[in-house]
Amino acid sequence: MTHEVADFEREGLSMSRFVPRGEELFDGIDPRELLSGIWAGRWIIAGCALAFAVVTYFLVSQMTPVYGSMAKILLDPRESTFVSDDQVVGDLDLSSEVVASEISILRSNVLLEDVVRTILETRPDLLEALIPSRPKDAGGGWFGFGASEPPSELQTELSDAARVDALVWALRKATEVWRDGDAYIISVYAETPDPVLSATIAGTLVERYIEQQVEGRQETASQATARIEARIADLREQVEQAEQAVEDYRASTIATNGSSIDILSQRLISLNDELVNARIERVAAETRFDEMQRLVEAGGGVALANMVTSDAIVELNARRLELQAQDAEWTRQQYREDHPERRKILARLREVEQSMEVEVARALDAQRNEARIARVREETMAEALEEVEADYLEASRSTIGLRQLERETEAVRDVYKELLTRVAETRTQENFQLADARIIERATVPGAPAAPRPKLLSAMALVVGGALGFAIVLLRRLTSRTFRDLDEVERATGLPVVTVLPESKFSSMQAAVDEIVCNPIGHTAEAVRALRNHLNAGAPDALSRSIALVSPLSGDGKTTATMLLARLAGLADEHVVVVDMDLRQDTIAREFGLGRRAGVGDLLRGDCALDEAIHSSDDLDFDVITAGRPGARATDALRMGSLTAILDELKETYDVVLVNTPALLQAPDGAVIARAVDQCVLLVRFDQTQHSAVRRCMSVLNSHEAHVEGVVMTRADLEHVPDGYLFSYGYA
Repeated sequence: MTHEVADFEREGLSMSRFVPRGEELFDGIDPRELLSGIWAGRWIIAGCALAFAVVTYFLVSQMTPVYGSMAKILLDPRESTFVSDDQVVGDLDLSSEVVASEISILRSNVLLEDVVRTILETRPDLLEALIPSRPKDAGGGWFGFGASEPPSELQTELSDAARVDALVWALRKATEVWRDGDAYIISVYAETPDPVLSATIAGTLVERYIEQQVEGRQETASQATARIEARIADLREQVEQAEQAVEDYRASTIATNGSSIDILSQRLISLNDELVNARIERVAAETRFDEMQRLVEAGGGVALANMVTSDAIVELNARRLELQAQDAEWTRQQYREDHPERRKILARLREVEQSMEVEVARALDAQRNEARIARVREETMAEALEEVEADYLEASRSTIGLRQLERETEAVRDVYKELLTRVAETRTQENFQLADARIIERATVPGAPAAPRPKLLSAMALVVGGALGFAIVLLRRLTSRTFRDLDEVERATGLPVVTVLPESKFSSMQAAVDEIVCNPIGHTAEAVRALRNHLNAGAPDALSRSIALVSPLSGDGKTTATMLLARLAGLADEHVVVVDMDLRQDTIAREFGLGRRAGVGDLLRGDCALDEAIHSSDDLDFDVITAGRPGARATDALRMGSLTAILDELKETYDVVLVNTPALLQAPDGAVIARAVDQCVLLVRFDQTQHSAVRRCMSVLNSHEAHVEGVVMTRADLEHVPDGYLFSYGYA
């Protein structure tokens, strides 16, 4: 860092004679400084973390351990089909709303009461840990009932019901039910002081849930079967009544019409078929007769011979053909017709032809009769058909009501048949009902408590405590109004930091003074040596000088620093005197055990001479003038002139006059003393002196035109002072 040093003027010192260039308005955060501050507060962080961990472990160890057990069920969307028909109880159509409904069922007091009663039947001793014992009244009875008389049956039922209700509420508090993400899986978690009870509750809850599902579906199927069977009984009676009404109507119809509509329908069909056949036979007979008559007219009886199938005609036709063949043979031999043999043949041929004509005429008459009979038969069939049709129409008109009864009967019979089929299906489904959920993880007896977990909670408390300690250290560092590094002091005061006095735990002032001798190149000795060299450099022409170490508040280490500087100067063969001008405390006399003796107060009041106030000792390398007897008169007698006279007289005898002063901001004497001495050094305590105190102190010194040589940081932790490494030179 570059510094600008103004000319030194003994008269009228200006506070701006040492100003760090370009850093007057610095208001940033130095990361190294911040980390250094956090490291400095590591014991605070560790203490907070350890305290939190210990307190948490103690509190947790006082808690009653609870054991948790979990069971999981899967709402299975897959369907298992045992019958092909529609089911009486449909499977769940899974959705978020359905899963939420199933969770509500698992949390319902109906299911929980069932679980309580189930556990009470098997392990009644397990549930005793969930609720306190039943209170007794003054008379020793349960629930206010006197002990002199045994409780009645009603009273016992009331007490048991109250106990079950209490167990249900305790069970609800001890269980949790939730859905695992977006899956159709529901987790059931039970937590109680007894591991066996936790596993029993979780396992029984899911088992009774699934059993109730099956029981509910079976009960629904049973109810459906019962309703269907009741309906079947009603329909059976209706079918019987309808069929009886049909039979009665048919009987009345037969009695009225002489025959039933079915018989008439069958007769109508039969007569219609017979009429068709008769008509065909008539047409065939008439056609044959016409053809036979046409052939007779065209060719005579011989022409009809081939058409008639009579045995006589066939025989005659054969004889005719034979005779014609004989005649043809005689003709081929060129015999004339008058030949006797030929005349015989022709005579027999004429006889045969006449016989054939007689037979043909007889066949033609038979065919004519056959055609006439066919026509009569057709007419008879037509008349009979007309009569049956008339009867059928009459019967049909009278059976309209019968058909209506038959339709009603058929409708009732169809419903009856359908319900018979359905009741068989429901009876089958009643035995094949399955739950919509299944257990995928059974509850097990936990081997370790679920809560509290001392190690985990203590570790968490350790982290939380460490985080809190870190936050405290960081907040203190960021909001600190004290001085922790040298640059900050120089920016605030405009003066150089001469040296840094480390924090040392001296048992007494004498031990502090002996530190210079015991450890001549230690941190403390080197720091005091740096202060002495700086003061010597500030007054190179002075043969003797007076020096005062001032601080804003008490406890900043100015008395110790003064004594250390005196001892070091004494070791350097300088004639030194320490003047204790803290007239309110007489600190030096108390620390060195000098007792009550004449001092500065007595000098100011004129009660003794200067040489009478000086105390010399073989144990010290310097002389001491104590504060003397305290009192308001001595403080009021402290004037610039008298003080300067004492110091000047001492400087004639001593090389160095060190003045121990009271705190500047706590006693007004300090400002007067600072102005009276030749050199003044401001002491700032590490991480204790406030910025406002330093500003006020500098204002006071400036107003009294004190000659301030620089600043000394006292009681510093050298590990956390950015420039502390300067004092470790020469050490391993």
